[in-house]
Amino acid sequence: MTELVDRWAGAEWRAEAQAWIGVVLDSYGLKQTEPTEQPPFKFWSTLLVVPTDHGKLWFKENNPGQFSEALVVSAMAELVPEHVVMPLAIEPERGWMLSPDHGATLATLKSTDYTLWSRVVSDFADLQLQLIPHEEKLFQSGLFTLDPASAANRVENQLGMHAMMPADHPIHLGADEIASIAAELPEISAAADALASVGIPLTLEHNDLHHNNAFIPGSSTEPLKYFDFADSFRAHPLSSMLVPLNVMMEEWRAPANDLRIRRVMNAYLEHWTQYAPITELRYMLEPAMCFARLNRYASWMRLLQQADERNLRRYGPKMLDNLRNLLKPLGVF
Repeated sequence: MTELVDRWAGAEWRAEAQAWIGVVLDSYGLKQTEPTEQPPFKFWSTLLVVPTDHGKLWFKENNPGQFSEALVVSAMAELVPEHVVMPLAIEPERGWMLSPDHGATLATLKSTDYTLWSRVVSDFADLQLQLIPHEEKLFQSGLFTLDPASAANRVENQLGMHAMMPADHPIHLGADEIASIAAELPEISAAADALASVGIPLTLEHNDLHHNNAFIPGSSTEPLKYFDFADSFRAHPLSSMLVPLNVMMEEWRAPANDLRIRRVMNAYLEHWTQYAPITELRYMLEPAMCFARLNRYASWMRLLQQADERNLRRYGPKMLDNLRNLLKPLGVF
């Protein structure tokens, strides 16, 4: 859908969205107090800010590759309401969602205290654990499963697709790169076996978990509420730690084995000790990162199917880097 960004910037789309927002507001007895504003957006989603007499609301439409977020969030808001913002309304056929504002995010605190990150990952582990029994409801909402057990086959199939692309295509991979990644397939299978041996079930993997996707809580004991689940999959939970690790390393200009980062990872892993001792769980972080990168790749892939040439060339290499670095070690522990 090469005209996606142009459509979102157009008057016709804006009128359609505003009409739907108006219907939702009327159904709740709310009144819009100021004109709707549209912040700058990328090709993966757009937002509208809707001021009302009961506070600010947020309208969101996703790239068609991520339309399922509206239904996924709605399902999660029923299952783990303490951790997710309940939308006022959704329109799943268009990926529309209208949600109340919950204030500033944890990123706005500009804190360098590792305990803030420990809170982000610990509360998210609680969310993941609570969702384990609800596989069927999440599946019905449109949450796709990426099981490490089938990862090697998926990588092999994707390599065939990239090889068949024209040589000048943004997501083409040459023969040498194909051979290099294909040589890693046995190690990918071994990583999947290692994770399976611990027995942690699949559950929601945020796939973009960071402190700008969690609201500041109203009190020190109130659970964190998370948002922006467009990249999410049902996958191995430990894979959710790739983005926090990368963000902490970048913000703190620190290596993966920085003591603060180790403490954050330990805070997360403590929640999974019903399945294995924490000493064993620490060893599972490295294989989990392989599948985290594959999850990132899958998210970019479904987005780029709707991208124009400019965005393909800009973000295609970012997607392919996840394939090139599937087994890149982090060295946290």
